[in-house]
Amino acid sequence: MSKDRQAPAHVGSASILLIFTVLSLISFSALTMVNSKADYNLSYNLSRRQAAYYEACHKGNAFVAAVNSGYTEGAAKGKISKSIPITDNQSLDITLMSNFTKNSGNSENTFTITQWKIVNFEDSGYDTTLPVLKRDG
Repeated sequence: MSKDRQAPAHVGSASILLIFTVLSLISFSALTMVNSKADYNLSYNLSRRQAAYYEACHKGNAFVAAVNSGYTEGAAKGKISKSIPITDNQSLDITLMSNFTKNSGNSENTFTITQWKIVNFEDSGYDTTLPVLKRDG
């Protein structure tokens, strides 16, 4: 029997498998961090927009209560309108109509809400093109 033994081919396979596993874990953890940061930014922006909207709604409800209590500044032809800013390019437009002009006496409120709408002032200008291969000519 000869004492010359060759090293088997699978001696380094455990090390290579370990290296690929560590690289996979590192790449997936980096993708997870990027995704979680994007989700955090989205949630933060959404919460700011939502807070601004609800603040405008609160002011709108106060306006409706004031009008039903007798505030009639700016009334024209039985309608009162107010625009409450939400952001730099959005506002909450509220229009109230007198119940007396509609001949509706079944409510204890003197005005009825006819419009409660978010209005955008400027076009957002979304880019709807896809930056795919462009050929000249």
